[in-house]
Amino acid sequence: MAKKKLQNKQNHGNPKQDALDAAWEKYRIFLPESELSAMEDALYKPLDRAFRINPLKLDRQVVEILAKRYGWTLEQVSFCEDGFRVRTYQTSPSLTREHQIGQYYIQDTASMLPASLFDVQKMESRPLILDMAASPGGKTTHLVARSLDQGLVMANDSSLSRISALKTVLKNWGSLNHFITNFPGENFGLWYPDTFDIILLDAPCSMQSLVSIDSHPMRPITEREEKALAQRQTALLDSAIHALKPGGQLVYSTCTLSPYEDEAVVNQILQKYGSKISVANAQERLPYPAPGLTTDGIQTFDPSLTGSIRLWPHRYETAGFFAALLCKQDSFSDRKSEIPFRSWEKSGFTEIDLSMQKKIDAFFEDQFAFLLKPVLEEYDCSLWQRENEVWALSNRYVNAFSSLPCKSAGMKVASLTVSGWMPDNDWMSRFFREMKKNHFHLDEEQAVRWLHGEDLPSSDEILTKGTILLMVDSSETYLGCGFVSAGRIRNLSK
Repeated sequence: MAKKKLQNKQNHGNPKQDALDAAWEKYRIFLPESELSAMEDALYKPLDRAFRINPLKLDRQVVEILAKRYGWTLEQVSFCEDGFRVRTYQTSPSLTREHQIGQYYIQDTASMLPASLFDVQKMESRPLILDMAASPGGKTTHLVARSLDQGLVMANDSSLSRISALKTVLKNWGSLNHFITNFPGENFGLWYPDTFDIILLDAPCSMQSLVSIDSHPMRPITEREEKALAQRQTALLDSAIHALKPGGQLVYSTCTLSPYEDEAVVNQILQKYGSKISVANAQERLPYPAPGLTTDGIQTFDPSLTGSIRLWPHRYETAGFFAALLCKQDSFSDRKSEIPFRSWEKSGFTEIDLSMQKKIDAFFEDQFAFLLKPVLEEYDCSLWQRENEVWALSNRYVNAFSSLPCKSAGMKVASLTVSGWMPDNDWMSRFFREMKKNHFHLDEEQAVRWLHGEDLPSSDEILTKGTILLMVDSSETYLGCGFVSAGRIRNLSK
């Protein structure tokens, strides 16, 4: 213990350390005396790197191959079947080409918890999903993965400056059935009462996780700021509850261990709506308990909150985190307000006619032996044209949400250029495993050059001008599309 006090003294004046010390003094009273030593050890233990695989692009068995290739010692995250801790490594998971093309997402282990709590049956039944505070998009990709991109995800964030990051993450992940909006989350309960099957509210919080990580750095927090955050969190959760269908599921989560922003927020909603909502026993999703609190020392919370999850850093080797799985038994929406409207014509999209559809189908089949129509049917999408671009949009989105202003939707499939049809790189990356033709293998030196955006020389005797190639490395990892022109393969991914 003396050593830890000395560390604190030596770091006095460091804002992160001061924030940690202040938070630990506030929250240590909620732990049993027998766990304090283990918890204090965890405060100074760096977290392992971790990642979550993308089942849309990567088969699970390939993880072992990647581990061997990059010298990883892996351990599955106990509450997330697609999540892995990297105990040791020779090559950092952030520096691989598989990461670059979206075959996995680097994410701290605690952040893998919220989307893991939803019932598998609900996630695999083409749910309508709302991610109310989605950016930068890590948990959104998890929702897409768990629904196998069969559900429709409304990814919303109230901050316009964060929308760009959300777009980038979802494009790289290969999400097809989603659209992105930019509204205050407090509005959704009024606009869409009793609408969504699944809602994730990963609420803005004070980030008092007791472990400072890049995405959630520890910082000083005042009581006034914490109170303001709790008021907004309660308003967001109230809105989310109204937007949830009876029979639906909602996860409320934060990356703080402050009871004021966690159990106390959920408790207010339980008191307000009584038996019409309940806290599910999420402890069943864990190998050993990490229960929520029943008191913060001042007020007593609903006993069912022991079924919520409070991840103390020493229990699961994570940053501090809170999550509660809420279920809605009955409707109580007695209010509704007008939804913002944008004419669909203003989006610039027009539905592709049968003649154009056949040309695009023929292009993909001739070039890559890829059958486009069955894929569109499987994901309940149709093709739409905007200027010279062709996009796949969810039919459910077009029918139910196309009049709602949004920042982006669906996935670009191809563009019509002076050289003919050019496939979109994100589309090809997503469906590469179904592309059976025109794979072009690169040696390691060529692969590195290609990933740096360089063109490569070609032999006109071997490659036909105008052919579009799928560039792959020795492991059959997709690296992008190339267009054969005079004496070179032009890099279409730059």
